[in-house]
Amino acid sequence: MPGGILAVTSNGKNPNTGSVWATAPVAAEASKCVGEGILRAYDASKLGHTNNADGSPRLRLLWDSKHIPGNHFSFSKFCPPVVVDGKILVPTYDGRVDIYGLVVAPHDGPLPTNANM
Repeated sequence: MPGGILAVTSNGKNPNTGSVWATAPVAAEASKCVGEGILRAYDASKLGHTNNADGSPRLRLLWDSKHIPGNHFSFSKFCPPVVVDGKILVPTYDGRVDIYGLVVAPHDGPLPTNANM
């Protein structure tokens, strides 16, 4: 299975904020067996600097889930990544849904008044 399962996101009406999210098998033939998967984020508004082997343009890769140490999941074919409240949810064949989101730096100032409620 050479293709990925896609989702597209953007930051509302802000230009150049689109991302194409793709889950895909890493090496296994997903139509024949369950294998390891990967989540990738591509820039939806700019192409990469190198082309595919056939000369067609390639999307610019922004990030992939292999950048997280120890991150592994079994690719779940026909199940697209889902975007909810700024997070990417990835269904797996491991009996779980993996959730990816931006890591926010710790807050340095005083906590909001409702922080301990």
